[in-house]
Amino acid sequence: MAELQLYDKLSQFPLFLGMSHNDIMELVAHNRLDFFKKEPGETIIKADTRCEMLTLLTNGQIESLTESADHSYTVEEVFNSPYTLQPENLFGSNQRYRSTFVASTRCNFIAIDKRELVVLFDKFETIRLNYLNMLASMTQKTLRSVWLNKGTTERTHIIHFMANHCLRPAGHKVFHILMTRLAEEINTSRRNVSAELNKMQAEGLLSLARGRITVPFMERLITL
Repeated sequence: MAELQLYDKLSQFPLFLGMSHNDIMELVAHNRLDFFKKEPGETIIKADTRCEMLTLLTNGQIESLTESADHSYTVEEVFNSPYTLQPENLFGSNQRYRSTFVASTRCNFIAIDKRELVVLFDKFETIRLNYLNMLASMTQKTLRSVWLNKGTTERTHIIHFMANHCLRPAGHKVFHILMTRLAEEINTSRRNVSAELNKMQAEGLLSLARGRITVPFMERLITL
């Protein structure tokens, strides 16, 4: 029963997509997987720490906090299981997490050490290809966003800014940013930003508080 539950958990993740039950059971039997839990409010990973393992959220809900390079604004996001925490940071020139992750509820995780993951790449072609596909998809989305039409209105510029500063452009987001800073980012006046945000609030797309913009459903903004 435990083996079946573990198979069900792992098969939800893109990294193990297409693997048979026997392959996953072989992986579990002969490769090291670390299991750990976090209680609500506990920090899972801090931004700028080294990314030494692949961390998979198998149960629960977490929040991420991503800060701008100049520390002038931050973005909070919510993620539910199954979720993989920034797998793109395991390799490359900057092998550090970009965000801080905190448990919102009681959470369960599976962690795979980087060296063990390399062994899995060599042992299972499916895992190797799935990981490459994950990285390729992230790269393609980033490059595509550069060429998207930002529009000509304050609203489209605001939405473009928000979408480009999310780890995932869907779900609940909280932007901790002053209107003057947002106006600088989209090259307009604070008055224009304030007027447009208040219109969006009146339409139920977001809510405003001092230095904070809450977006209940980011996907609603993107489809406007």
